[in-house]
Amino acid sequence: MHLEHLFTEENRQLRQTLRDFTKKEIIPITKQLEQDYDLVEQVHQKLVDIGIQASGYPVEYGGGGNHSMTNSAIITEELSRGDAGIALSVGANMSGAGPAAAVGNKAVLERFAPIFCQGKLAYACLSMTDEAGGADTENPLLHGAGIKTSARLVGDEYIINGSKMWPTHGGIADSYITFCNTDPSLGDDGVAMIIVPGDAPGLTFGKPEKKMLFKTVINGSVYYDNVRVPKEYRVAGPGMDANLCNMLTAVAGWFGGLQALGIAERAFEIVLDYTGTRMGGFKPVRQHSIVAGIIADMAIGIEMMRAGLYNLAFMLDNSDIYNPIYGPSWSPEFIAKTAVVRVFAADTAVELINKGAELLGSMAISEDFPYEKLLRDVKITQLWLGGQQICRYKVAQGYYDLKNWA
Repeated sequence: MHLEHLFTEENRQLRQTLRDFTKKEIIPITKQLEQDYDLVEQVHQKLVDIGIQASGYPVEYGGGGNHSMTNSAIITEELSRGDAGIALSVGANMSGAGPAAAVGNKAVLERFAPIFCQGKLAYACLSMTDEAGGADTENPLLHGAGIKTSARLVGDEYIINGSKMWPTHGGIADSYITFCNTDPSLGDDGVAMIIVPGDAPGLTFGKPEKKMLFKTVINGSVYYDNVRVPKEYRVAGPGMDANLCNMLTAVAGWFGGLQALGIAERAFEIVLDYTGTRMGGFKPVRQHSIVAGIIADMAIGIEMMRAGLYNLAFMLDNSDIYNPIYGPSWSPEFIAKTAVVRVFAADTAVELINKGAELLGSMAISEDFPYEKLLRDVKITQLWLGGQQICRYKVAQGYYDLKNWA
């Protein structure tokens, strides 16, 4: 269910390029990548060299000018087959100025877009989850009240104070897409999305988090102590910033679903290969009916994940058709659709990878075998961006006026 008839020749070429890249540059060294971040950056630079990082930025700033969500889906799925942490970094870096491009904020684009289009690896950070309140930041039912990081307009500058936990690229980023609140009493009108330069005075960082998963990507706390940025670095303004925050977290969840898909596809490849050569009862293991049933369930889950995730990509790329039906991409109805595929993909991937492990036995947890990394990595797709339960709020909100969020 690749929906091939909807793919352009560019889509197909991109898919083949990334599939070949992953097989050659990532899969053979997955263990080394988890232990040596210099190797990770070498892989990233190779991706920059073939134009991936700059592909979504406007042409006038040196980018590729192709902000296709279908292309983003292909890049994420294919890279996640090799290493989902690398896919996460690439996705973040491709969209560092994405919200500004969506609303035409030239001040932000002129300042930040060229950084990602100069042929060198650059990092963007979605600085979202507050140290106090955690997932409240991502809960649209709180209408911004859960965002504790403050932004106060003084003259021509915003002064930002607060702290964020677990953001990707915290401590190494060139730009920080920061979720702030100018006044919690204003509801959505108080939500502000402000882009902060990585070298801004008053911006400090915690140590990189030690994790069992996504070891190829750096997460670190970000602290704002009277950080001053020009008021033009606020992406849109009252009301629209809240819309963009809701849209960005929703699309990030869809992106996580694509990572889950890539991880699951790699797991399926390993299970097929292993059960085809491993003997049991005097025949290959996969010739036993109980094993065939598990393999079939894995295939079913992957096919349904792929269909749902790419269906949403095509909807996002054809907003002229779907926005009149469901509203803009930040509407509760549209956000519900992104949450549906995120919840389904993450839950399905975790379940089928666990089932696949049962067919591998002790090999599934051996550090000398590639499967244990997939067992570790897939779990985060259920946990981040507010987790599966916050996403279920988003689903329900798309079908009725959900007020009691507690």
